Amino acid sequence: MSGQRKGFPDLVDNAIDNPAYELFGGYGIFLRRLFIPVIIALVGIFTYDLTDNKIFSAIIAGLSVGPIFNLERYMAERKQYK
Repeated sequence: MSGQRKGFPDLVDNAIDNPAYELFGGYGIFLRRLFIPVIIALVGIFTYDLTDNKIFSAIIAGLSVGPIFNLERYMAERKQYK
């Protein structure tokens, strides 16, 4: 029954038992779910404060998504190899 859908408790167990989230001492879920969107919002607010242009600040915030995720991936890989 490989096509069977998993229930909510199974998904929670898989997320808790996932060793990828142990890289930051258990704060990996917190980092991905809260900290990264806050950083992206702060980049948007900061550029809007500097330029007073909503379109430009949205573009800069959108373009910062890739580098922020790559920085998080780099930090996780570096932590894993130590």
